Amino acid sequence: MVLTSFGGYPLQESLMDTALSLLETHDDLYLDTAYVPDRDVLERGLLEHPDRILFGSGAPSVHPNVGVMEILTLDVSEDAMRRAFTKNPARVVPGLLPDL
Repeated sequence: MVLTSFGGYPLQESLMDTALSLLETHDDLYLDTAYVPDRDVLERGLLEHPDRILFGSGAPSVHPNVGVMEILTLDVSEDAMRRAFTKNPARVVPGLLPDL
């Protein structure tokens, strides 16, 4: 299951915190990054649960580049970013990446 907007739509930080806590007890739960204005919550998610965060842009309401830049400017490892952009979505949706 994927909770969009870190489980906090419409922009409720308390719900985002609750969703992050749920990752501890629900192995098949993932959060996407669409509409997450609080950089601290987003950074915490990528630091504490790098395998459970999926990139989400919020398009078409928000240009995808905005969502990309939000992640690229966080103080997290390149590996955590790579997981959010490609590795994690490919695990959740088999066949998402082309065979190389």
